[in-house]
Amino acid sequence: MSGSPKSARFSLSLSIRTKLILINLTLLIGVVAYGAYEQSSLNKLESLERASSENLSGSIDLLMLRRHEKDFLARKDVKYLVRFDTTFVQLSRRLDTLTDTLSSHGFNVANQYEQISSTLTQYKRQFEQLAQKVNQIEAKDSQQSYQAQLDQARQTLKSRVSDTQDFLLKVALLELVEADLSYIATSSVSSISDFESAIVRFNEYPELPQDVVSAFGEYQLIANQHIEAVTALGLTANDGLRGALRNNVHKTEQAIADLQNEINGIISNASSSIKDQLHMIGAAIVLLLSTLLYLIGRSILQRIKAINELMHQISTGNGDLTVRMNAKGTDELAQLANSFDLFISNLHGHITELAQVMNVLSESSCSSEQAASQSMKNAEQQKVESESVATAVNELVMTTNEITANIESAASNAEHVSTEAANALSKTHQTGGEIENLADMIEQSQQQIMELEAQSREINQVVSTIQGIAEQTNLLALNAAIEAARAGESGRGFAVVADEVRQLSLMTNDSTHQIESTIQGLTNGISLTVNKMSSSAEQARTANRHTHQVVEAIERISSQVTEMFDMNTQIATASEEQSVVSSEIDRNITEIAHLAGNTYQIVSSSVKCSEQVSGVSHQLERIVAQFKY
Repeated sequence: MSGSPKSARFSLSLSIRTKLILINLTLLIGVVAYGAYEQSSLNKLESLERASSENLSGSIDLLMLRRHEKDFLARKDVKYLVRFDTTFVQLSRRLDTLTDTLSSHGFNVANQYEQISSTLTQYKRQFEQLAQKVNQIEAKDSQQSYQAQLDQARQTLKSRVSDTQDFLLKVALLELVEADLSYIATSSVSSISDFESAIVRFNEYPELPQDVVSAFGEYQLIANQHIEAVTALGLTANDGLRGALRNNVHKTEQAIADLQNEINGIISNASSSIKDQLHMIGAAIVLLLSTLLYLIGRSILQRIKAINELMHQISTGNGDLTVRMNAKGTDELAQLANSFDLFISNLHGHITELAQVMNVLSESSCSSEQAASQSMKNAEQQKVESESVATAVNELVMTTNEITANIESAASNAEHVSTEAANALSKTHQTGGEIENLADMIEQSQQQIMELEAQSREINQVVSTIQGIAEQTNLLALNAAIEAARAGESGRGFAVVADEVRQLSLMTNDSTHQIESTIQGLTNGISLTVNKMSSSAEQARTANRHTHQVVEAIERISSQVTEMFDMNTQIATASEEQSVVSSEIDRNITEIAHLAGNTYQIVSSSVKCSEQVSGVSHQLERIVAQFKY
């Protein structure tokens, strides 16, 4: 299947990756479409199953209606009417939901729905009539029902008959009551007939009292109404309202069963149809994917086969590097073919360059042989000269080592002088610090003595004040003595006191003179001490200045010694470096001599290699000659 030219061009324009992506997209779309249709089909089946379940639930609701009907007829309780109505509404809703579900899937069940709805409505109406008739006959806890009225009329008739003295009448009443109760108990055709016959016999009794006749008339009327109602209700399950209700229920049950069968048929058909459609869709997807895989695989294999044949032709031919694949298209195989063509083109260019290099190599190998021979001679001469230079350098190294030893000795002495100068500088710094501390202490002592001198002056002033007070006291004492003398005998005691005060002031004056003298001597001594301390402080400051000058001189000496030591160290270092360099030169020259010997050997080897290169060049020439370029 070659296809049209347009489809072939389109296939060549698509890459293999695009083709594979196209296959994956087709597979994905097919799987998604298959899954979506399968999910939709499953939803449809699930909806139909729910419809079937609703229909079965409807059958159950119908049975519940029958149950409520039976319970009401058995117990005559109104609550069963309410339950009947609730279940009927639930059943009606189920039928509406069921019809809507089937209609949404395109299944028309309107006729069945109308039939079931009609029979159910009729059933409900008949049940309401039946309930009304039952309540009319024997409503529970009601005095208006026929049963209650019949019981009341029976009691009234029995009361009227018991008031009479007629024994035969009482026997007839007992027969009537027995037939009545038998009828109430069985409600059959024979019991009704017996009851009616008993009523006729009692009515034919001769000469009934008037009050008994009136009570019997009312009793007979109510009994006839009761019999008519019971007959209308139905003496058996197939008669009257009960029979009609039973027939209608059977029709409804049959209609629901027919609908269930139809729904089951719909589900079965839908399931078969869905399975067939799913099988067809799956087969179509598989067929489409198989076709795409075949076409794409076939196109890829054809291209690979063509490329393989071309590559085999190039590899097994006569080495023609001018052959090209010239593949068409833009896919990966075309790119591979173009890359191979590019490789062959590059190889063609390299072989061409290799042929040119081969010629140059052949010429260079000849020149290399000549240069190698000359190098062998030069290496031999270099070896001899290197040995002479090595001897001279060894002598230079020995001389340099002696100079280095002398410089190191001088540097050791300079280091010792520098250490002693540093110790002297340290001691001088310590002495200067102590002199400075002494000067500070002298200045502090001078300050304290000056403060003591000021305090002594203050004490002298205080003493002067006390001396003035003593003189005033003496004067006062004299005045007091004079006044006592004037007073005569009465002032004698005051005169004694004044005399004592005068004596005390004189003693105080003498003591203050003595203190003043002492303080004056102390003040003079303090002044003298202050002057000497000032002189000592000035001398300490002078000594401190001299000490600083000595420290500065020692520091300059130490600095110069250190500088000299550094210079010796530098000289020694330079000498050591010179010695090391000389040793290195000696080692290098020795190594050069050794290398010269090796160079001779290497050059010898180089000559052999040149001969080998020449042989390889000729062999390479033979290999290149195999290619066409």
